[in-house]
Amino acid sequence: MELDAPSTTLGDLRSPDRYRLLASERRRLTIDILEGTGTAVELVELARGIVAREDGIEAVDEDAILHVAIALHHVHLPLIAEMGVVVYDPVARIVRSS
Repeated sequence: MELDAPSTTLGDLRSPDRYRLLASERRRLTIDILEGTGTAVELVELARGIVAREDGIEAVDEDAILHVAIALHHVHLPLIAEMGVVVYDPVARIVRSS
């Protein structure tokens, strides 16, 4: 998958799509983390950042990271990518803000 897809911002989305996207705290954290990096990140690193923010700690549990990575891979990233806000390569497990 090409990580140089056209960009879409939250403001570009129709209100129902924007509300659906932002309904999940995990999706909001994902967008916030990716917008803060400006570069492509590996799925596991994104999951690590989300777990740290959700739990409010630096030292995160590897099982929690795996659980979040699975949810991101199967649920959240496909939806965010479908709306064009991020670009996700599920084979390479790399994601970036669009």
